Amino acid sequence: MHLEKGKVYIVNDHDFKKSEHLKSDLKKHFGKYIFLNFPDENSLKVYSYYEKVKNRTIEEVKREISCIIEEDFELEDAEYSEKVMTVSYLLLQENTALVVHTAGMSWHSIDCFKDRFMKVTAFLDRILIIYNNK
Repeated sequence: MHLEKGKVYIVNDHDFKKSEHLKSDLKKHFGKYIFLNFPDENSLKVYSYYEKVKNRTIEEVKREISCIIEEDFELEDAEYSEKVMTVSYLLLQENTALVVHTAGMSWHSIDCFKDRFMKVTAFLDRILIIYNNK
């Protein structure tokens, strides 16, 4: 899989067969990458990472994202999706590539995430892979 910085990719995989191939590709081509919210012990979890971040930092991150996407960051009735976006932004600042599993997100939230992070990945010159097994 050829991946370009500044882009968002969507991977549809119903049985996680593509995830191992994706991990080896990322390891070979990019130094720093991370998997978020995957059902394995090596994956970072949204809630545990979010809880470690201070409230002041969270508000700053939401403002930064709002400036980049040029619209209000808040999602109505989507607290979990906001956490996913906040954590994703912080992780993209530190890693070349981020793979986010969409477990727990509605189709609307996934679409918002993709649309907003097309601007964020271009701004940060990073790679986001949205991994969907629905």
